[in-house]
Amino acid sequence: MRTKPKYLIDDDNRLFVADNKKRLNVNGSFSIDEGNRLIHYLNEPREWQAKYQFPGKLIFTGNWKFDANYDLELELTQDNSDWQASILTLKGEIVSCESDKLVFQIRSVDKNSSNRLRLLKLTGTWAANEANQIYFSVTKKESPDVLTLQGLWQLNKNQQVIYTFQKAGRKRKDKVSSTVIFSGFWQITSGNQLTYILSGGTDSKFDFKAQIETPNLYPKEGVIKYRIGIGIREPLPEKQKIISLYGVWKLSRKLGLGFDMDYADGRVETVIFCAEVNFDENNQVVFSLRNELGEKLGMSVIFTHRFLKQLDAEFFLRLKSRRDELGADAGITVPF
Repeated sequence: MRTKPKYLIDDDNRLFVADNKKRLNVNGSFSIDEGNRLIHYLNEPREWQAKYQFPGKLIFTGNWKFDANYDLELELTQDNSDWQASILTLKGEIVSCESDKLVFQIRSVDKNSSNRLRLLKLTGTWAANEANQIYFSVTKKESPDVLTLQGLWQLNKNQQVIYTFQKAGRKRKDKVSSTVIFSGFWQITSGNQLTYILSGGTDSKFDFKAQIETPNLYPKEGVIKYRIGIGIREPLPEKQKIISLYGVWKLSRKLGLGFDMDYADGRVETVIFCAEVNFDENNQVVFSLRNELGEKLGMSVIFTHRFLKQLDAEFFLRLKSRRDELGADAGITVPF
């Protein structure tokens, strides 16, 4: 019975096949098809293909994952396949995180010793797990493969989620750092959750478990702070970090209270809140924030009379008139 060949990839991303103690380089290029299968297109003469009985392309199926160095691995399963079970490791780096894709760049060397760059695109959905870690769910006919970014994500100056990788270089002792940016915008829909929706019109979003750090907000400061833990399932205060969202408060009798956030390049997205309005004991106007379903968010925006008048004089006068009708000591609630 003929032994099934074993495929492997070297540090230069060249494909080899080992059979009967022989090792043969199969020259070609890698790609990923619509079914997220690894494809290797042969770049060998027809005579060579006929001699070694190779088709024009090889199709590999298995389970995708990251190794400890964030190189891309495909764990081949033996089942009724034409190869031995093994792991194919593609050495490279993540260069882009689109709303429905993970783009991985590899550098390969062909038989003429020329360097080639290839972009491999896995399709799927980005999300966050219970530990607030970012992961990519690879779309497959069976169950999806989950590729998790184990480290800490951060916000850049444009309020976008970024992830920085530390990878071993060619000499192993060297460390190479690279950063990918997730383009999107923030939404606040729950009192204990902070959501980052990726741009592109897909289902990709990060639902982060979070705790409001500043329940009493002041519009002049223009910041909403959350306390969030990354990489931990339990809320341990010493392992949490503060996430600050910066913006400008806007008042609209049609849309409610809005928080305009600037994401650079002229792109501004608004976080919309419903609210109830009343006066506190200091005669300040307090907007108790709610989501679209009317659920409390645990945050209040506190306006002084002067600032609210500057923001919307008509709305301020309507509130003041209502206050005067009920008396100085009476609290009022105005659906907003």
